[in-house]
Amino acid sequence: MAQVKLGTGAYQERFLQDWNYCLEHFDVVELQDFIMPDNLDNPKIIDEYLGMLSGFTGEVTLHGPYLNLVPTSIDNKVKEVAELRYLQAVEAANKLGAHKLVIHSFYDTTTGYSKYDDLWLEGNVLFWDAFLQKIKGSGVTILLENVHDKIPDTFVKMLELLDSSQISTCIDIGHCSCLSKYKPGEWVRRAGGQYFHINDNDGASDGHLLPGKGNIDFHHVIEELAKLPVVYLIGEVWDGFASQFESLTKLQEMIAAIGLLSCSN
Repeated sequence: MAQVKLGTGAYQERFLQDWNYCLEHFDVVELQDFIMPDNLDNPKIIDEYLGMLSGFTGEVTLHGPYLNLVPTSIDNKVKEVAELRYLQAVEAANKLGAHKLVIHSFYDTTTGYSKYDDLWLEGNVLFWDAFLQKIKGSGVTILLENVHDKIPDTFVKMLELLDSSQISTCIDIGHCSCLSKYKPGEWVRRAGGQYFHINDNDGASDGHLLPGKGNIDFHHVIEELAKLPVVYLIGEVWDGFASQFESLTKLQEMIAAIGLLSCSN
């Protein structure tokens, strides 16, 4: 039966609207301020979070930078900037006691190159193989998140080729629905992992809705999640934290019910 952890991701400004609720209810808080590169140069925000997290017995994770960063660029200077920012994010994670760092996969939809997925795979393996050597022993695992990525199999192949415990996946259920031809449940089945951003949408745009408010087949998603030993359900929706927790709890109960049914058979 899957061990399920419930979490939520947000910026500090939003967390402060109901921070005590988050600390009391969620197993995991994903700090997303470091999406903005300038925050990696601001030690004040780390100090503020250290104070806010005092006494929190749950797990802290970070969402790293991705804006304007191209780790697979053909320009080495551009890749150097991505590496610098990712290294800063690992440092921030260490200071905050976070062992998981989410980073968006950069999938360029503008190339028009028919074999771009092969190019994506080659570029990511080269970049992350070198990067993981630099953070060896840091205790931080990179979770590469699908965004415009079309094929879950490239994620699987990348992880096989890298063969490292320091890199895995963050599957964003909403991105699977509106940005890939593969259904969210297929992404979970093929790419697996432990860490999942949970939100719903209409299949056309990334709405960040509560599960059930869009058209994602969450029953299929849950059936696949229930097969995994450990599952992080991290809410990424615009609704309040109480609504998120209630929604994630229902998904957790569905996973448990499938697990019990499997055990009884």
